[in-house]
Amino acid sequence: MSKLIQIIMEKQSVGAILGIGLFTCITLCVYFIMRYRSTAVHVPGESRKREPIDWQKPGILVLGIGIGLFIVGVLDNYIKTDLPDSLAVAILIISAGLAMIIANRLDKKRDI
Repeated sequence: MSKLIQIIMEKQSVGAILGIGLFTCITLCVYFIMRYRSTAVHVPGESRKREPIDWQKPGILVLGIGIGLFIVGVLDNYIKTDLPDSLAVAILIISAGLAMIIANRLDKKRDI
């Protein structure tokens, strides 16, 4: 009976990780498409120099999500806690939020 529960939990964990990954991919795709559209507007007769793309903010965000996944993986596999799925998602959201705050502060320092 416990083997069956373990198999079901593994499937649920994989499903949760795939869901989070899919959500992250869709969110980043929408972000980059909207950013491209905002910078790609061209008025006829106006010559505009194209600015280089800044990858710092999305890079820090992806790094924060990766750190959150690493923390959840370590807690789940090595410490052997019965980590509820809601707590795993909360850790990911908190790490992504902290990464966004750090990216925003670094961007403000660069603008000054």
